[in-house]
Amino acid sequence: MSKPLNTFHLLETTIGLAVLSANKPADLGFAACRFASEINEQGISERVMVMPDGYFKSHDGRPFDVPANAWLLDQAAFELLKSTASTRTNDYHFDYEHQTLHAEENGKPAPASGWFNPSDLEYVPGEGLYALNVRWTPNARAHLKNDEYRFISPVFHYDKQTGRPTKLRHFALTNDPAVDGMDKVAVLKTSKTHVNNGDTPMNAAQKLLSLLGVTVDGDNVTDADYTKATTALAALKAKADEADTLTTQLSNANDAVAALKANSPNEVNLAKYVPVETYNALHTEMVALKSSSATQSVEQEVNKAKQDGRIIASEVEYLTSLGNQQGVAALKAVLDARSPIASLTAKQTTNTPKPENDKDGLAALTAEDKYAADQLGLSHAAFAKAKQEQN
Repeated sequence: MSKPLNTFHLLETTIGLAVLSANKPADLGFAACRFASEINEQGISERVMVMPDGYFKSHDGRPFDVPANAWLLDQAAFELLKSTASTRTNDYHFDYEHQTLHAEENGKPAPASGWFNPSDLEYVPGEGLYALNVRWTPNARAHLKNDEYRFISPVFHYDKQTGRPTKLRHFALTNDPAVDGMDKVAVLKTSKTHVNNGDTPMNAAQKLLSLLGVTVDGDNVTDADYTKATTALAALKAKADEADTLTTQLSNANDAVAALKANSPNEVNLAKYVPVETYNALHTEMVALKSSSATQSVEQEVNKAKQDGRIIASEVEYLTSLGNQQGVAALKAVLDARSPIASLTAKQTTNTPKPENDKDGLAALTAEDKYAADQLGLSHAAFAKAKQEQN
């Protein structure tokens, strides 16, 4: 059964299959190419290379409908492929020899050889496009293990103006790769290590040197390149040693903090320190006691001076106020400057009658009384009055 021409126009070649869609815009193309990958013992390929990076074409000259005469995989192309892949729900599938494309014509089944999720696409600049975690069927794994199939061939739409792939369709196992030099699908025996993707030991060395910031011209590593690499490695080691030193210092600091915590009691030594609340209460109490003590000292000094005859009753209030205001020392200085007066500490041996015509009592003052009044700075009348009040 032939396929309607208004759906696809097929061009068979010995290298690959180029398909131009009649239902797509004229600037879009459809292509199938063949590349390689690897598989592990569990029947899963962690990374399957499905398209090389940069410009690539089939060795029969395709694509013929792109100005650059080559397809182009770059970051922009990957964004397009990732965008169209995100609209899919079903997994992408691998078949055998692109039977999916030929099934309607030849009536034969198109069994799958493997599957992977649309989100499992990875672009590595300088390498190419990878399908991740490809799950091979048991039959496909057997074919690969027996070296009956070797290579991968993707089917994709592309922009005929730029050559950029725009949409992935499906993939196939094949033995007729379109691009020479691609690795076969390898069956790993005991490990999941990726096989060499065509890198020679020199290429691997150049990649290692490039990581150290050393660019090698051509395939020869010169003494100058070796010196640059040695210098870069020495700088890296110095940074690593510095990081180790900082780590050690940090560890020592943490140990010191831990030791301080271990040696520090959780409670304050009350034999050396008191809580601030206790100190404040004690201070208030001491102020009150000091004030009370000062008041008592003033009263004591005044009473003592009164008993000694250094003051009279009318001075008590004044001198008490003086002591409270100026302090005990000031009061004591005033009182100590006075001499006791005998007439103020003992009764007179004889009582002299108060003259009736002396209304102010001045006639009752003796010579000693007058002397005392003069010493106290009082008038004789004030002294006489104070004496009368005392009697």
